[in-house]
Amino acid sequence: MKRLLVLVAISIMLPFSACAEGFLHAPLQSLEPVQTTLPVLSAAPETSNVIAVFGAEDAEWFVSGLKDAAKGTGITIESVSGGTKALAIYEPKVDTVAIVYLSGNDQTLPQTKIPVYAFAANGRSVSSGIPCLGYDGSGAAKLVLENAIAYPPHLAPVRMIGLFTSDASPVYTLWTEQKTAAQVFSKDEFFVSSTELPLADWLREAFTRYYPGMLDAVFAETGELAIAAADALASLGRDDVEVFSAGTDADVLQKLSPILVCATGADLKRAGALCFAEANNLFSGEQPQSNLLFPESFWHDDTK
Repeated sequence: MKRLLVLVAISIMLPFSACAEGFLHAPLQSLEPVQTTLPVLSAAPETSNVIAVFGAEDAEWFVSGLKDAAKGTGITIESVSGGTKALAIYEPKVDTVAIVYLSGNDQTLPQTKIPVYAFAANGRSVSSGIPCLGYDGSGAAKLVLENAIAYPPHLAPVRMIGLFTSDASPVYTLWTEQKTAAQVFSKDEFFVSSTELPLADWLREAFTRYYPGMLDAVFAETGELAIAAADALASLGRDDVEVFSAGTDADVLQKLSPILVCATGADLKRAGALCFAEANNLFSGEQPQSNLLFPESFWHDDTK
């Protein structure tokens, strides 16, 4: 009986011994570390100073001068539509200075919450003593008309069509003087203020009437009028007539071509750079300086 009990005890322990041996000889498995993804805290973006530009919706060349000057300075150029009305209600969110592009004859600016620097595209100064870059364009028409008369192979009196804002403008007075002096032979004249026919229709009719060999050039008081003339000539396949502009408005400098050969007026890209330099002084509390631009001649070849 005693031997039987011993045999039973041994039979019971053998399976436990086998399990223990298997466990001891089993390969050890490394525990993989638990990957815990922690949220990355991004640094708060640096707030840059802002120059808010008002009234320059149609002055791409001026704005490009501002943006070029701002490169590498950390200053953001923000174009705001709505002109001086938008300036009056503008609410800055960061440290902001305003640049106002005044294209009309009205040089009055509203009260604002931010410092202002202005570009008086048609004048020498603005109201309320606000610092500005002015433009004295009194010599532009004379300069470009001289360019048109001297342009080879033109011979005085040069046969031209004149495009004017009105018959009371100083530019038309100059044109009349040159007619009297036999420098200009006026083939036709258009006045925005009094001609009922749309300009595009008037130009097409005039250019059809004066076939190649009858007309030398077109003299336009503004860039807008010059562009319309150049477009009309191009649509008719005419390259025998050159267009001369007494203004650099309507971004005419970007549209110089073998037809629209010359524009005289303010260098708007340079004006943008000059305005940026003075407006930038306002961020540090320095008093910006008022400056004055004078007309320059820009030729198609200069843009190549």
